[in-house]
Amino acid sequence: MDRPTLTRRIMLTGALAVGAATPAFAQKARKPAKRVAGTGEWNVYERFFRPGPFPVKVANPLSFVVPDQKKDLLVRVTYPDPSAPSDGRNFPVILFSHGALSSKDLYTRVAEHWASHGFVTVQPTHLDSESLNYKMGTLDSTTLVFSRVGDLKFLLDHLDEIAAQSPALVGRLNKDQIATAGHSFGGEIALALAGLGLKQKNGTVVNMGDARIKAVVSYNGIGPMPNTADDWSTVTLPVFASTGTNDPSNTGSGELHSWRWRMGGYDLTAGKERYGVSIAGADHYYGGLICREGTGKPDPDGLAVTNAMSTAFLSGYLNNDGAARTLLQHADLPKLSNERGFLESTV
Repeated sequence: MDRPTLTRRIMLTGALAVGAATPAFAQKARKPAKRVAGTGEWNVYERFFRPGPFPVKVANPLSFVVPDQKKDLLVRVTYPDPSAPSDGRNFPVILFSHGALSSKDLYTRVAEHWASHGFVTVQPTHLDSESLNYKMGTLDSTTLVFSRVGDLKFLLDHLDEIAAQSPALVGRLNKDQIATAGHSFGGEIALALAGLGLKQKNGTVVNMGDARIKAVVSYNGIGPMPNTADDWSTVTLPVFASTGTNDPSNTGSGELHSWRWRMGGYDLTAGKERYGVSIAGADHYYGGLICREGTGKPDPDGLAVTNAMSTAFLSGYLNNDGAARTLLQHADLPKLSNERGFLESTV
């Protein structure tokens, strides 16, 4: 399995240690760094850093009855305006799983950025959402994991019905180009649909990967968990994983992990095309801009860098965008991002 060289990892760790001391940024995201002379990568990065050409529309809430579940599945769909010029192309689909206790409505800054660049994001509210009056510890983690995977599987099987409830999307979904994505706990669910094995209550491992999934995006995701398989090499799809250096984690066992644990999607999977973006000083919620509001000083700059690079990844692997792939493989991200972002790649 490809890994960054030891020298590269030491250099990255040192750079991030310095970057973590960066002071908090203003509410509004700044422009990317000044143009990098002599290359075209600045123009490509800026294309993904800024909102894309599509006006954004939202269908919310949609409601579906899922077999064997005691709740209606509430869904938010964030999508490009189908009436905008698109060269006749249909829109790739992203199935997004929110963080623990969060909901479909707390990731607008991510989903709307993707939609402006031509991607449809389907965002369910899972069983373990505070918006549904869920209390931590009410259900065991295994039940929650399989319930969440069931939500995404159901939506994957009912994309036509989703489009029918989202004005003008009928016939505009590219069902051959689908990615899973998630934040925090949702990152585990995204990886499960990409082939990461899950442990049942009796300890046996099942693989719920789906061949319709073409790529995976994990924001502030997970490392090894009690309910994940020990072997992550079953995930061979292209993966984008990101986190902040101010994001240590506690998985509920009392064990505190470093921020690097959240890069499991990059470090532990076995695909030949994996990308890792670390944001110096960013926390789990980018200061309350995603997942959980009011958790600190908002960090729009950090989130903007992550959104830019994840959008480049989605464009590269769902739209076959060669310039986006080149950016992912070769970008001098510290220079492009005012020393906020650091890029790793196995390509």
